[in-house]
Parts: sequence; structure tokens; C-alpha cells
Amino acid sequence: MSIQKIFLYDVSLFRSKLLKRTWAVISLFVIFVAYNSLQVPKEGRIQFFTIFVPLLVLFFWFLRKNFLKQVEILSSGRIEIEGGSLKQFDSNGNCASLRMKDLELITTDKFRGYNRIVLETKEKIYPLVNIENQEELVSLLEKESGLKRINDLTEDRMWTIKTPLYFLPSILVLIATYLPMLREKFPILTNEFLGLFFNVNLIIYLLYLPEKQNHTISQFSLKRRMIFISLVVFFFQVYIQLDKSGWLKN
Repeated sequence: MSIQKIFLYDVSLFRSKLLKRTWAVISLFVIFVAYNSLQVPKEGRIQFFTIFVPLLVLFFWFLRKNFLKQVEILSSGRIEIEGGSLKQFDSNGNCASLRMKDLELITTDKFRGYNRIVLETKEKIYPLVNIENQEELVSLLEKESGLKRINDLTEDRMWTIKTPLYFLPSILVLIATYLPMLREKFPILTNEFLGLFFNVNLIIYLLYLPEKQNHTISQFSLKRRMIFISLVVFFFQVYIQLDKSGWLKN
């Protein structure tokens, strides 16, 4: 008689990481809005906040709803192993099943700060992320399939020790902006130009930042959120500069 083994997701770790990332995104948005409000003439700030405060509230509501939904989904999911089969249940009770003898590859790695197991068969790839007792699950999979795991040590973190190197152009512009000799020689070196340059630097960094394939829908990734926010701020920065130059009036 086969023994059923149940593996749950590490909900507490997921909640903690998701909460930090959500507040990081909100904080970044607030900082950008606060900074750009200072670039708007006093008579236009009411109109500025009329546009961006409702957007901030809507954005906060969306992130909160997404946060609660993801926690609920993860809390209701589980992995079951019984009779040589692995079953992955979601919050709706739907089940994805595979026979462990059909496995062709078992890979363990880090994905967005979580431990992950990637199971591959001829037909499909099954990612198992943030399992509480991952080592026990992997050992059981190795025993049932006769395969040995492959450890992928590739890093996929957004911020690393090398990250400041990608922002070296912004650092140089920052230094040049506050050097009186250069600022007099190049009038373009203003705080507004520094903010615009940094935002462009950030967008380019995010666009070329590598992301591991998650084998599922990635619509809520932190990278996509940051690109969206940076683009919104970028277009507003351009609008402010065009308005100041009188180009829009002409």
C-alpha cells in the first residue's frame, strides 16, 4: 500500500517577501511623484496632485488586491505524492498530475528569492516554487524517478553588488551637476535633467535585466511594475520640460 505524502507551500516566507516588494514599489512611486511635484510651478501643483493622487490610490488598491489574492492562492495549494504520481493542486481544486517515472530532468535553483524545483517531461515543464520541505520532496523525486538533481546556481536577483556599476552614468551626471565649473559651462546640468537622466538609466537597466523563465504567467513581476512606473514618470517629466520650454503652447 502506497503512503501519501503532502507538501505545503511556505506561506509565511511568501507573505513576508511579497509585502516588502509591494511596499518597495509603492515607496518608489511616491518618491517619484513627490520629486516631480517640486518641478511643477506652484500654481500647477493642484492640477498635478489631482492627476497623480487618484492614480496612487488606484495603484495601491490594485497592489493590495493582488497581494491578498496571491496569499490566498498559495495558502490553498498543495503537492501530493502517492502511488508513483505527483499531483499539484491549486486554490480552485484543479489538479496537474505527472507520473514520476516520466521525469527526464530535475533542476533546483533560486527564482526571485525562493527555492524552486523544475520538473521536466517530454510534454511539459512543472515549476514547484517555495515548498516548505523542499529537500525531502527532491529526495523523494530522485528515489522514485531514478534521476539525480541538477543544481542551477545562476543568480536572478534584481539588486546585486554589481548593480551600482549599471548606474555609473547617473552617478557621474550627479557629480557634474553639483560642480559649479561644469554647471556654468553646461547649462543643461540641472536637477530636472538629473532626474530625467536617472529615470532613463533605470528604464534601460530594467529592460536589459535578465529574468529566469518562470514557466508560468509573469504578469505580476516586480520588474514589469517598475518599468511601468518609470515609464509613467518619464512621460510626465518630458511633458513638464516641454511645457517649461513653451513648446506645447507653440
